[in-house]
This record gives sequence, structure tokens and C-alpha cells, in this order.
Amino acid sequence: MPVGSTKAPPRQIVFLFAATILGFVAMYFLFTRTADLAQSGDVQISIGDEVFAPGNIERLSEDIEREQTPLLLSDVSGGDRDIWLQHTGDEPGTGWFAFNVRPIDASRDCFTNWERDEQTFSYNCDDRVFPADGEGLFQYPVNISPTGDITIDINAADRETDAETEASEDSEQDEG
Repeated sequence: MPVGSTKAPPRQIVFLFAATILGFVAMYFLFTRTADLAQSGDVQISIGDEVFAPGNIERLSEDIEREQTPLLLSDVSGGDRDIWLQHTGDEPGTGWFAFNVRPIDASRDCFTNWERDEQTFSYNCDDRVFPADGEGLFQYPVNISPTGDITIDINAADRETDAETEASEDSEQDEG
């Protein structure tokens, strides 16, 4: 029994051809528009959370009091946002501080150590000493929810740098 050839109807061929052309046009505009947006600086990519939530203040304050040492929160993303979380005072709802473990201009090899007896932080790359609340180191905003959970705004430094850059650019444009 002979097998006959089947031809696609002309309408189907036209449809497939038009769909292929429209697909290529859409991909072209998608790639060129994405590249334009990336170069313009209007696109901000935000990966991850804006805040870090280490836990409940009751448990954290008990840990800090028991160990007589603030909590060291390492930057697991491989960056340089290692943070001390410190609690001072007797009330779990107040006296929370989160700050860099090193001054802003320091290399990754330099950091502060908690000196339990003196209740201060000593800096290992020179003779600087910082108080228990981390004054003199970059401070991260800390919020406590009504349920007692603490959050640290870990991107505050980035927003502060962006705001300083924008202010600097604005003043340059005003002068020019």
C-alpha cells in the first residue's frame, strides 16, 4: 500500500513563518531594552533580604548576658558586613546595638575583639578601643517588633553611600 505525502496547508505554513518572525523580533527588543536599562542605571537589582532577623530579644539577651559577650554575626555571603550584636542594660526591650566589627576603612584582616574584663572592643590593627555600644563603628539600624523579634537593617550602609553619592552629584550639577 503506497504511503502518500501530506503537505501542510498553506495557512499553517504562513502562521508558523509569522510566529517565528514575531518571536525573533520580540527577543531582539527584549535583549536591547534590557541592555539599555542596565546601562542607564535606572534598574536596581535587589537580591536577598533588606533586613536580617537574628531572633527573639528574650533569648538573645539571655545568651549575651550568660556568655558576657556580644554576638558575632558573620557575613555568610562572603562580603564584609560582619556585625556585632550587643545588648546593654537589664531590659530586653531596650539597649540593642548592631555595628561593624571593623572601622569602615579597615581591611578584612583587621577587626575588633571583645574584651570581657574591660567591657570594650579592642582593634587588632592599631591601639584603638571602642565602647560596649560600638560608638565609632558603623551602626546598623535595629528594630524590635511588638512580638519581640529583632531585625537589623543590613543594607543601611549601602543606602547611606548611595545618598552621599547622589548629594555629591547634585552639588556638582548646581556648581556647573
